[in-house]
Amino acid sequence: MSTPPAEVVSGLKLTNADDEAMTLVSHRALEEDRRKVFASAFPECASGQVLAIIARGPNGDHKEFCAVLKDGATSAELVAGSCQITFEDLSPADCIEYCFAEAPGEWRIAQVSREALETYRGMKFEAWKQMLLKPTCEAQFRRMLQLGIVTQLYDPQLFPTPEALKSQYQVTDDRTGKLIQLPHAVKEMRVWNAAKQQYDSIDTKLTGAPEEAAKVSWWKDFTDKMKAEHGEEYIAGLIAGKN
Repeated sequence: MSTPPAEVVSGLKLTNADDEAMTLVSHRALEEDRRKVFASAFPECASGQVLAIIARGPNGDHKEFCAVLKDGATSAELVAGSCQITFEDLSPADCIEYCFAEAPGEWRIAQVSREALETYRGMKFEAWKQMLLKPTCEAQFRRMLQLGIVTQLYDPQLFPTPEALKSQYQVTDDRTGKLIQLPHAVKEMRVWNAAKQQYDSIDTKLTGAPEEAAKVSWWKDFTDKMKAEHGEEYIAGLIAGKN
């Protein structure tokens, strides 16, 4: 796929998060593998020619914009989204990419900035514990005990479970008939580094969660406390799927 002439993108307004003008450095046809990932959250990237545009800010920082060609490749239009936490404008390349353990290498886009993600991860381990300590219904309690400890980032809105896996991470409240979403942790996360033109890996571990080597002992201690509170036979039965 040929790269369109510079005049096609020269008229685009390229600005950073502080609304400062950025200087066009280069542009190229977006790589096919990245285009497919972008299309998971930005449908306009699913077809036609998509461009990656590199710009430099007044402080020397780099940002990669994404644009789709219009009008027979004579003009271009920027593709933009917004962070689901802070609502700041994001280009597809600013967004976090993630995949699940059940589908390694099947990367998806979460419209959330790296900065917002770092704040968000601080509350999710405690939220998971509260779901176990104060379950909505027995079905939720049972399934969460069966799934075990969650130490990596999860969120049904930011990192939605693929349709084929949803049945494993949702239960129905027997009393209300309401569908309850269960934590489904991501396996890997990454974000594009515009300056280096490569991906940076992002740690998925939740703040406050035990390290990998301590997970088994932490979970045993936690479930022992649950058994002391609810009865060993009851908790063991839930984990085994007998209750």
